[in-house]
Amino acid sequence: MKDPTVALKAKINELYASGPGLVGRTHKMQAFIMELALHAKTRNPNFKIIPQDAAALAFVDGDVNKGVLPDLISLVDGWGKEGLLLSGNGVTPTSEQAAYIALAQQGLMVTETSTVNSVAQLQDYYRRAENWGIIPYPRIGGTLAQQLFPGKRWAPNGDYFWVEDPATIGLGGRIDGTRNVRNLTDARNYLYNINGRPFDAWSTWDDEEAAALAEGEPDRTRITDSYGNGLLVPSPGGPYRPAGDAAVVQSAIAQYGDEWDWWWRAAGLDENAGRETWLNALRNSDYDVIYIDSFYNHRALPANQTPLTRAEIESLKHKPDGGRRQVIAYLSVGSAEQNRWYCQDDWVWIDPTNPNTERSMKSGKIVNSVYSPPENAPAWLALGYGGNYAEEAVVQWWNPEWRDIIINGGSPYANIATGDNTSSIDRIISQGFDGAYLDNVGVYNRTSGGGGWNAFEAYWLAHGGIPGEDHPYIPVGTVNPGNRQAHLDFAIVSANGKGYSVYLKKADAQGPFTPYGNVNYDAKGVHIKGLTNGTQYLAYVQRNAGGKISRTETVSFTAGSH
Repeated sequence: MKDPTVALKAKINELYASGPGLVGRTHKMQAFIMELALHAKTRNPNFKIIPQDAAALAFVDGDVNKGVLPDLISLVDGWGKEGLLLSGNGVTPTSEQAAYIALAQQGLMVTETSTVNSVAQLQDYYRRAENWGIIPYPRIGGTLAQQLFPGKRWAPNGDYFWVEDPATIGLGGRIDGTRNVRNLTDARNYLYNINGRPFDAWSTWDDEEAAALAEGEPDRTRITDSYGNGLLVPSPGGPYRPAGDAAVVQSAIAQYGDEWDWWWRAAGLDENAGRETWLNALRNSDYDVIYIDSFYNHRALPANQTPLTRAEIESLKHKPDGGRRQVIAYLSVGSAEQNRWYCQDDWVWIDPTNPNTERSMKSGKIVNSVYSPPENAPAWLALGYGGNYAEEAVVQWWNPEWRDIIINGGSPYANIATGDNTSSIDRIISQGFDGAYLDNVGVYNRTSGGGGWNAFEAYWLAHGGIPGEDHPYIPVGTVNPGNRQAHLDFAIVSANGKGYSVYLKKADAQGPFTPYGNVNYDAKGVHIKGLTNGTQYLAYVQRNAGGKISRTETVSFTAGSH
């Protein structure tokens, strides 16, 4: 029987081989999504993949009029979007809305979240979602926030920090705590909670706010900023005064007084209970699908972050009334973030102008339409993210170094504290998540800000070639596991194995890939021996040809299976 993954890998490699320009970048992002999905589903066939934004990627050449790209559609389970439903007249879909409606008609779960500021807008939002087959989650802001959460929310734009009561935000009719959601098409609702900021490390809040105030820039006390939305509340005897928009702050103080405190302390919660409070809020909700970060203390630096445990993830998979839900991990694949496991200290700089964190990411810059690469940082930190997100950089996602970080593992950029270089997607799978929500896939079409990708490509084509494109992976054909062994077929140059090394790790084990010596090479590839039956492994082969390093993609297999 022919291995169906062989044709998929060939299509992925074909798309990655596309040239510069918008269509080429479209192909390369399609390839990236497919490569990640195939890698994940090889480990866990039930693992769900949900890209976020840029539904055009689901279509041939990114053109909705050409129909869906079948190979990509076969590998994804849903699609997400922010700020989609409320544009247009709500009767005739806009061209962008039509693309997502088409995906829902293809049988994908399509989720959407928008900021909603009034009761009338909320009703219109739900009407559109129902008519177009899209699953909604409103982020409550403006006057509606004060109506639904009096004395707690003042920001004009909603946030995704809180585990909202579905009844409060009008989702009660979509809730069924006994509903089993094993396929995403079973879902009728979802929770968009991709940043657990209200629950992060409460014991640090006072010291961090004192430091921020000493520098003249309030942090969590900014009640009109979505980043501080709901963190500070009126509380008799509280030590803080709210900051933010002067008129809103003055009105809030007139109504509630000038003594405020952190929401959790006002609620009488212990400063060390943030993690369990967040997990209990998730456990006690009846959402069918929840999107969350895979780390608890999301704001901490890479050396101090603590991922959610497998037991914690398992505890979230059933609603209070017994129904199975899907627990999906957030993963940014189009941007690098300063607080993720892979970030190295020399990729960041201390930035006093960043309102979110003192550390900003280095990146390539465009000044007067002229591109310059990042200094003393990887070339694939290609562009600044823009907006209020200086702590992120847009990445050249098709560069093999980034693909190693997100998909394949074995990157030289290991966690600075643990040395672990397991990929982001393999970490998420090993944690026990049901799937991954792939953010920032839409960065492929950035051409503003003085040229964006056009300026990046023009610079590198004039300076020796686009980074990483001269180092393609050595493709692996088939993987044949057997009794305490496995054979990896690939285009080997030297059948005696000269210059080749195998790197191996148990799939669910923490820690880096390490060289593995119990192998034999032959004309078809490498035979790996001495394995434990029933154990899933991750492996790749590296070749050193006179100092030029190349490698295969990472493959997964279970010894003893056929």
